Amino acid sequence: MENYQSNDPQFANEVRTFYQQDFRHLLMAFFQDPVNGLYGIFANPPAKGFMQSVIIISSVFVLFFAGSYLASGDMREYMKFSAFLSIGIIPVFIMLFITLFSFVIKAATGRADFKSEMLTGALGGLPLGLIMVVLLVLRLFGEGMNPFTMFSSPLSGDWLMTVVVLYFFLMMVNVFQQSLRSAGIKDVLAWYLSPVSILLSVYLGVSIVQNLF
Repeated sequence: MENYQSNDPQFANEVRTFYQQDFRHLLMAFFQDPVNGLYGIFANPPAKGFMQSVIIISSVFVLFFAGSYLASGDMREYMKFSAFLSIGIIPVFIMLFITLFSFVIKAATGRADFKSEMLTGALGGLPLGLIMVVLLVLRLFGEGMNPFTMFSSPLSGDWLMTVVVLYFFLMMVNVFQQSLRSAGIKDVLAWYLSPVSILLSVYLGVSIVQNLF
């Protein structure tokens, strides 16, 4: 108990420092140079890369958990706690599978380190967080988006949300592609492996959570 209490302020400081400094740098690299902005970060992972990955993954979980509660509107009265928890866990599993596939692919080059690949999974999850942000914004403007339907069948809903999901899917593919290229994997191979890895990560993440809940 004492160890936990002593480490808790330290973790809180790490989170505060990350969002005050490092997160801004990552976002700028992510959006200002979408083709190669993250390449250097993946090639030379920051010293606190693993901690940053944990913070991002945890933040996306909280965003999905709280966001699904807010976006469900009047439906929340009829929903169980497990329903919102499942929505929060889905992106976590997706990011972990992205990490796993990146690690397995890079292992063939001899440059794989699972802790370092957590950054690939975490940054690959940023577009997932943006999906929830867009969903909440659309709800504010009166769009009747159902987060449960969207995540169980993302391409069967409103056309606008379908376009948004496809757009952010391409962003996830781009992140994965930059990560593979940073390990010396040829561009052609990275181009083919990236969408397959992201599709499998999404499919496995959603399937596991649906079976758990």
